[in-house]
Amino acid sequence: MVAIRVWNKCNNNCIMCSNYFVRNIDGGERTFSSMLSRVKEKEPEPKEITFTGGEPFLNPGIFDLIVRFRNLYPKTRINILSNSRLFYYPKYCAKLKKHFDSNMQLAVSIFGHNSKVHDSVTLTKKSFVQTAKGIKNLLKLGIPIELRVIVLQQNVKHLEAIAKYVSKNFKGINYVVFIFVDLVSNAVKNKKIVAVKYTKTIPHLAKSMDVLKKNNVDFRLYHFPLCILPPEYWKNSWVSVERSKIKPTAKCKKCTCSKACVGILKGYYNIFGDAEFKAKRYRK
Repeated sequence: MVAIRVWNKCNNNCIMCSNYFVRNIDGGERTFSSMLSRVKEKEPEPKEITFTGGEPFLNPGIFDLIVRFRNLYPKTRINILSNSRLFYYPKYCAKLKKHFDSNMQLAVSIFGHNSKVHDSVTLTKKSFVQTAKGIKNLLKLGIPIELRVIVLQQNVKHLEAIAKYVSKNFKGINYVVFIFVDLVSNAVKNKKIVAVKYTKTIPHLAKSMDVLKKNNVDFRLYHFPLCILPPEYWKNSWVSVERSKIKPTAKCKKCTCSKACVGILKGYYNIFGDAEFKAKRYRK
């Protein structure tokens, strides 16, 4: 998978944004030729390309980019990360629909089950209202959505409520992804109000997963080491980051599950260490 940043601006101001640094990048540098060069450098024949930002749909040339990349890579899967706020407007949804095909998907983030929780993360008034309505508008048009819930201190106690809200209001989404906050960039700057330990997260996460399972909503877990999860949910945990972002601890090296486990993110280790984690040893 190749990720390319197609724009440097965002209409949210998320307290834990891992790409906050892109706001200092000149928007003029985000040319098609520079993006294409990055793709060719990483994977000459990519199976998957992800557009990130900032908010990709703030790029006035986003639809032209979609067309040009699709023409060059007709069989490549294209994912676009978005906060979906622009899709609050039905006319903009219709415009996207014209450029969408069966091998494309939107990944939309939601941080709460109401404005109080969600907007406390985005630091943007009315962002929840626009995001939720945008998701509903997209689903009405049959546009596939991966719904992302970034897990952090502000919403960890609300995960079950978020799962209930999603199950009731967003019928038809492809799946939900719980992503444990990556403690880098803006998240490190705001670590006192963002960072949360896995041991405080899992009880709330388990309840939310049970809600989704009961409502037949598929889900995945990103950035969750296996040893801190209930075994019945190991199958839902994905190796979600490059190994260069993982801290190779002595415990992990002893663990027989290490090859199938995402490991401990460096940002997390730098703040909390590895006391919570236990090496698993299974006899062959």
